Amino acid sequence: MIQIVPATDLPALADARVLIQAHISAHSTAHDPASTAALVAALPAPYEPPGGGLWVALWEGAAVGCVALQRLGATAGEIKRMYVEPAHRSHGVARRLVERVIEEARRRNYDTLRLGTLATMHAAQALYRSFGFQEIAPYRAVEFGDTLFYELSLDAPRLD
Repeated sequence: MIQIVPATDLPALADARVLIQAHISAHSTAHDPASTAALVAALPAPYEPPGGGLWVALWEGAAVGCVALQRLGATAGEIKRMYVEPAHRSHGVARRLVERVIEEARRRNYDTLRLGTLATMHAAQALYRSFGFQEIAPYRAVEFGDTLFYELSLDAPRLD
């Protein structure tokens, strides 16, 4: 069973830090060890309420994935730090994380939700498209390499 919990208490925040460290290590050549350590130590910033949030996916009580929401403006949010441990991929964890972050974006009255994902992450792209995300032009600087950008109108019907 998959449970999605906010990273608001110390154990969940510690889990989120480990998962985001793994995410950055797996995908970024732009972050050196010092900048990665500073980013991880600052969590939950910049993903704090009321405009954002940070959630951890638990599989049988163990942290296996995470996702963050960051405010982009008064009516837009951005999915950040979406990561599922390789051993738990293809088990619905990412789908549950996306469902939660969309729900939370709607709860914060965002009209639009955006994200960037690596061009090589075909499964992630298919997942986002299944929720109705459409590819768009870049809206921010690229962090991890060859990045594709997506946007979802939160008024749009779900496609999956």
